[in-house]
Amino acid sequence: MSESAAALLDAHPRVRVVTVDFFDTLVTRKWAQPTHVFADMERVLVAVDPSRHGFAAARVEAEHRARVRAAADDPHRDVTLAEIHLELSQMLNLDLDERHRLAAMERALEVASARPGGLGVEVAEEARRRGLRVVVVSDNYMPSVHLVDMARAAGLEWLEASDIFVSCEHGGQKHNGRLWRTVISSLGVRGSRILHLGDDPRADDAVPAGMGVRTHLVPHLRTSHRHARNTAPSVLPLSRIEADLRDAGVTDRAEVLGRGAIAMVVASQVHHGLAEARNRGAHDVHFAARDGHLAHGLWTRLRERDPSMPRASYTSFSRSVVWRAMLERLDADNVHRFVGDDEVLTPERLGHRVGCALVGAEPGVALGAGAAREILVANADAVLAAARTLRSRFLTHLRRRGLLDDGLHLVVDLGWTASTVADLADLVAHETGGRSRIEGLFTGLYWDATPNRTRLGMRGVAMDEFAPLDDNLRLLGIVKYMEALVTAPHGSVVDFDGDGTPIGAETEPERRAWDTVVGRVASAATESAWQMLTGSHPSGVRAGDLDGSAVWAAIMQVAHTPTPAEVEMLSVVHHVTDIDHEGEGRPMVAPPPAWRTHITDAEFLVIHDSLIRRHWLRGSMSAWRNRGDSDWMVDEIERMWPHTHPVWVHGGVPR
Repeated sequence: MSESAAALLDAHPRVRVVTVDFFDTLVTRKWAQPTHVFADMERVLVAVDPSRHGFAAARVEAEHRARVRAAADDPHRDVTLAEIHLELSQMLNLDLDERHRLAAMERALEVASARPGGLGVEVAEEARRRGLRVVVVSDNYMPSVHLVDMARAAGLEWLEASDIFVSCEHGGQKHNGRLWRTVISSLGVRGSRILHLGDDPRADDAVPAGMGVRTHLVPHLRTSHRHARNTAPSVLPLSRIEADLRDAGVTDRAEVLGRGAIAMVVASQVHHGLAEARNRGAHDVHFAARDGHLAHGLWTRLRERDPSMPRASYTSFSRSVVWRAMLERLDADNVHRFVGDDEVLTPERLGHRVGCALVGAEPGVALGAGAAREILVANADAVLAAARTLRSRFLTHLRRRGLLDDGLHLVVDLGWTASTVADLADLVAHETGGRSRIEGLFTGLYWDATPNRTRLGMRGVAMDEFAPLDDNLRLLGIVKYMEALVTAPHGSVVDFDGDGTPIGAETEPERRAWDTVVGRVASAATESAWQMLTGSHPSGVRAGDLDGSAVWAAIMQVAHTPTPAEVEMLSVVHHVTDIDHEGEGRPMVAPPPAWRTHITDAEFLVIHDSLIRRHWLRGSMSAWRNRGDSDWMVDEIERMWPHTHPVWVHGGVPR
């Protein structure tokens, strides 16, 4: 018996009845959120009939339509499962037998998913030991007999249908107060003699407290809930992990992110890297710094257990280093790559950026983008000479890592455009006369990858550029998020010394992020990914479950539909993207524009482009909505650009 359960009841000695919310308080599911039961249904259905793809999203839509119909009749009552499945049958053109079969399947999978809650069970059982009456008060479309079946599947044999007040049977709901009036009247005791335990701030706290009921809120039980419409079989691996963490009482969001989605990404880098290397007969595997830091460490540990695995290196390169090393001309057409349009630089920093001293500029005087570019073009010979020496040092590094050895080499990276790896492949092929070949394995690719396919053999695991336009844009909107969390404790490479040892740019914002948030995410991800790769994960999720759709779903769940706590935690993170990897960078969560009553469509376009290219799009929009005075901006952005809406699952009414 938990001390907290006893202490809670001791704090309310005059209580005669304990009421308990059912879902997530007394009984949980093995899934992170309720609508993932429908994803489990779809998984079963699609195995027999592939045309059932999209069933889970259709089931959510059917419930929404049924509630709209019910509210037109009586805004206070709840819907029943029968009403929902009647709506579903009309949407999907089901006959009566199919309708009843699907309803029975849903009930069966709900029962199979049932698990005992934590504090809710402890409080209920301690109350029964003290001779107090315990009843369930639930807003749900399932009847009381079904809740009994779920409770018994979770080991709660004492619960009877007569102990349950469920909204679909009593003509009212907790959150609108009608069910609470029924409960208080039926129990025959004053509200002050009732203690209620639940997880919803309104239905389980504000409303009953307003009627005199004593309440105890356990809000962390709902932290695994994200957008209800994002439900498909692909989300089930992450859902199982997040549900296990919820049931274990893990509330630290860095731990949840690390053990969940980030671990899945890292484990998939290793799992798919190994499979691809063996299938392609690769000479070795190269994890790109810094995206591959965690995966490379895991690969090294696994290879100690299985020496038959190919060798793997941790290879340092960055977009700026590769481009500078391959630079053969510098003029007005390409100098913009060294200086951003909004940058202001001193000649000293500009010279450090290109690796040589610059003449023709007064020391210490700030230069705007135009002036800085003119200085670079005027110093083109010196810049190109510095690029040639960088190229020599870079090739020394690649040689030490084995990338110049004859044969096929697989480069594993988060990816996105693949242009940097394609440039690397050209450099290596030229240096070795084609004896060394590079192919890329990337977590995600968007449309910019297409032109590089003629130069580089590649594939994306979670997504490639042939995916729908909206998914390409969603991926672009979470790049800053992924690069900030799947990273290393060292800075980005900006040069190499004479023996090819990488020289990194150590920036204060990135050190601060690692020390406060990112390091904790990385530690949790490493442990959880190891468990997946070795078949010992407590959720049962294994590396074989991490196909591309599962990895994509995990990324979208956390990066496209973050919780408020995750947004707040990651607000301290700055993403440093300048070519020299110096400066303060930009906050991953963008501050809202100065508050105004009107913003033109053209101004909204600028805001949208800044969010999607320079920040974490959905995290920023979630922060704005939570402020209250900026939510109208979010509404407008979501109206104008559908890909910014929190729904990322494709589906609706399957045919």
